[in-house]
Amino acid sequence: MRLLVLAGTEDGRELANALKHRGHEVLVSTLTPYGAELAQGQGLQTRWGAMDEEELINLLKSQDFAALVDATHPYALRVKEMAKKVCLDLKVPYRRWERSELKLPDHPLIHWAEDISGAAQLSANLGQRIMLTTGSNGLPEWVSHPLMQDKSLYVRVLPTSEVLMRCEKLGLKPSQIIAAQGPFSQEWDEAMFKQLKIEVVVAKESGKVGGTIEKVEACLNLNLPLVLLKRPVAEIASNQQTITEFINNLEVII
Repeated sequence: MRLLVLAGTEDGRELANALKHRGHEVLVSTLTPYGAELAQGQGLQTRWGAMDEEELINLLKSQDFAALVDATHPYALRVKEMAKKVCLDLKVPYRRWERSELKLPDHPLIHWAEDISGAAQLSANLGQRIMLTTGSNGLPEWVSHPLMQDKSLYVRVLPTSEVLMRCEKLGLKPSQIIAAQGPFSQEWDEAMFKQLKIEVVVAKESGKVGGTIEKVEACLNLNLPLVLLKRPVAEIASNQQTITEFINNLEVII
């Protein structure tokens, strides 16, 4: 069967590779050329670039896909909702692959927030020098938040010209921008937090693959408060399945 897999992360590529080895014809769609390059390195057929609703419709129609597998990042809500709507309209089966969640113990240094506004309020009360490791998409809300105006913000983002330009347009100085490609080790995180004299770290609960556990361990080791953005609730509990179980269930519908 021919399958469209929306994926730009390591676990998404792992799933696409498993589908290919199962005998399916797979096209991996990534947001960035770098994500496509990584997928190509695993022998996967790729296309890259953001798609709006019309572009996704045209892609699904033009190549007669049997199903769409959404393995995008857990926080990519806009893409998820668009893909679900398009598949419903076209009567193309949609299945969501959700990476496993981290089960973190209660700890006085770990604080949970529902959204960026809540995370900003928590962070503002915990320290002056705040490190954001939540990507570049939410930066406009962070930079404009009233509670952040007298804080020293530092951001760790992907080292692409587009992302760096976005940071600069928001008024972030080079000294505030750490442009680097993960995954990062606990030691790397600790060294960066110490070098910049960070007082609060903000992260997403991105699962084991997303490097969250390394950030948690680095913060606990340095006695730093960590604010974690809660993951959006998955409608399909694929995070309780292995890749093999997910593929078996997918093949039932196609």
